[in-house]
Amino acid sequence: MSDTPPNTPTPNVDKNINAQGEQVALRRKLGFWARLGGGGLMVSLMIHVFLVVVAVFWVVSTWTDSTKREPTQFATGAGGGNDGDRAKIYQHRLQQKNMKSLAKSTPRLTSKNPNAAISLPDIPNVSTSTMISGATLGGSSKGFGGGSGGGIGSGQGIGVGNGKNMIGKFKPVMGAKIQATKVAVFMDASVSMKSWIKPVQDAIYAQFPDADIFCASGTWINVKDGIVIGGLKYKGKPNTNTKPPAIPTDIDKLSSTGKHLFRTYGTNFAYGSVGAWIDILRNQKEYDALIVFSDFKDGVTQYRSPKGDKSAELNWRSDPRVFYDTYDTKGARNTLPTDERSDQEKKWETDWIKNFSDGKIGKGPRLYLFSMELEPQPIFERCVKESEGQSKIIGADLRSGKNLSSTSDNEPTEIKKSSVSTPAKTNR
Repeated sequence: MSDTPPNTPTPNVDKNINAQGEQVALRRKLGFWARLGGGGLMVSLMIHVFLVVVAVFWVVSTWTDSTKREPTQFATGAGGGNDGDRAKIYQHRLQQKNMKSLAKSTPRLTSKNPNAAISLPDIPNVSTSTMISGATLGGSSKGFGGGSGGGIGSGQGIGVGNGKNMIGKFKPVMGAKIQATKVAVFMDASVSMKSWIKPVQDAIYAQFPDADIFCASGTWINVKDGIVIGGLKYKGKPNTNTKPPAIPTDIDKLSSTGKHLFRTYGTNFAYGSVGAWIDILRNQKEYDALIVFSDFKDGVTQYRSPKGDKSAELNWRSDPRVFYDTYDTKGARNTLPTDERSDQEKKWETDWIKNFSDGKIGKGPRLYLFSMELEPQPIFERCVKESEGQSKIIGADLRSGKNLSSTSDNEPTEIKKSSVSTPAKTNR
């Protein structure tokens, strides 16, 4: 036997035989990650990541606990259980008050009215030093405890101020008291009324300098098949053969709203008169009140289309009348014995009354009527009553030369109910 010991196996070595038959040891080639020591690096990274996660968790939990606030409400011991399971003990924290805020002078209540009867309770005299010492002692106290309790309190206060009605004060105009901030006026500027237009305008402008006054030749309401001629729903052609008013509308004195309405509906007001004017302006939110000045002789006339006639225009010579309420030249009332209108033909009246009924709650206009001598037709009076407006007869005052622009009411009083004047009796 040879004294040379056999070769021991070498790790990472592959056995191979060369050309001479000798055994040659070849070292196995290692990968790039293994030559960099990747196994140990991975273990080290895992350990460091674990440590970082633990550190972050500890920091976050500590910061969250430090920012928790004390609850603003305390649970009572009620709810059953031994000694009240919901009872909790809190440490009371009192922050010291700002001494400057405690040292402020006590506010005083004053009234500008020397005759006002106001009774105020006596305010206890507490010195500034007492408040400061009390706040200091209160701020330094601290204690622990648990319990439950309750309390009842009430308070009273007195305040002085002024305010405005949502649709303004009542202002005296020609014997009526008009509650509004912005008004629109329909003026009967026919030849027979020409002498009275100027004093009536002056009386209105004295209380409402920005009033929008529209003038037309006459005051009538014409309706055909339930549609007010010249009104919002009227689809017919305008009648341009109407007589112009004796005094035209002063466009320069109209507000921006009035100018827009006159440019848009001026022709409607001319041939549709007060019927078209009310039917359009009753939906205008800019006006709190609508005022009509007239002798109301023209009245209300309603027509019905003949069979087979589908035209919207009014032909007063051929269209049959189903209702009218007018005055003749002597002031006598002219009406049909019976009202032959259907409910649909009367719907325009229902719509008007609905709009004016909203006036008493500030959601629509109020209606005010000024007549020379004759009582306005029932549809006018119903709208006045529903809106809590007023109707006045002013012919005698105008003829006597009374100054209708003078105002004796410095503080207009509120009118609880509508006041409708009764005209003087006339031969009918």
